[in-house]
Amino acid sequence: MMPLPTNGGTGRRVALTLAALVVLALVIRDPAGAAVIARQLATWGGAILDGVVAFFRELS
Repeated sequence: MMPLPTNGGTGRRVALTLAALVVLALVIRDPAGAAVIARQLATWGGAILDGVVAFFRELS
């Protein structure tokens, strides 16, 4: 049997695992600070989404 190509999935998996561990450590160490960061990221994401929607509305 031929092995299936991994397409570099190992590096991505390691990076995601490290990112998850950093987030977990932040939540355990400073839950209030993690909540503020999550709220700020949600606000930025909403603002970006609103901008994209406004852009496409202007196109039509």
